[in-house]
Amino acid sequence: MRPKDERGSRWGQTLLEHSGTLPFFDRERESRRIEEALRCGESMMIFGPADIGKTALMLTVMRSLPRELSGKCIYIDGFKDLQDLLRNLLRALYQAASPDLFQQLKADHVASASFDRWLKMLPSSRLRGVLYRSVKTGDYRIILDHAPPLTHAMAKIIKELFWMRNTPVILVMRDDLKSRSTQFADFFYWGDRQCLTLGPLPQTSACELLEAHIEKHGLSRFDLEEFRGEVLLRSGCVPGAIVKMCALAADPRYQYGSRIKTKLVHIDYLMSGSRRPSSIGRKSR
Repeated sequence: MRPKDERGSRWGQTLLEHSGTLPFFDRERESRRIEEALRCGESMMIFGPADIGKTALMLTVMRSLPRELSGKCIYIDGFKDLQDLLRNLLRALYQAASPDLFQQLKADHVASASFDRWLKMLPSSRLRGVLYRSVKTGDYRIILDHAPPLTHAMAKIIKELFWMRNTPVILVMRDDLKSRSTQFADFFYWGDRQCLTLGPLPQTSACELLEAHIEKHGLSRFDLEEFRGEVLLRSGCVPGAIVKMCALAADPRYQYGSRIKTKLVHIDYLMSGSRRPSSIGRKSR
């Protein structure tokens, strides 16, 4: 009945996918705040624009935790709606070997091979009850990354988890969802302390990140005087933009002799859909 990975393979797999691909700099204050929340069992919202490094920061903090605490982190990498949220949470708790969930599965005569089928058959009301009972004794921390706009039903589940079930929830959301989500902060009885916003890197840290990825992608053989200035300007010092523009620049399509077609790199980065065009870093030359 027990799954192979008892630490919660969902966040472990996501951590491996991101490890080494999106380093971040100058986030010591934010790291300490998130670590404090995880250690103390405090709920919070983390906001920031696309590619600001929210996921990288969250996963790096989780990776730095002692094993006994990181094993209690239930990481969900996106969900579509209420039922998807509930099912993903129960799958993650199954991977984390929740004894309260296993007890319910045993009572319902649910074998490992039929667990997913059993989940799909349950209505939302039953899924909710199973979830609440499954976190009764586990002392878990739930991290909901790439969270969509919250509905009242989703917010009610989240509120129930941390107020009635003593299970803290950390919501990781895009900046464009902040206005609507902060309305739910009042519903949750959260203040400013529970809302953390990530902004662009300071210039010095952005330069360090840029140099690290120039080295990683072997770009130092090119004439980079224009490239360095353009990437810093057009990225707005957003770390994910710097990382992805350097990765694009490593493609021969963006290279011309000893130079890199920086403007084309930037256009294709924006067209990739990884980040909405904004006023940040879009000054024309």
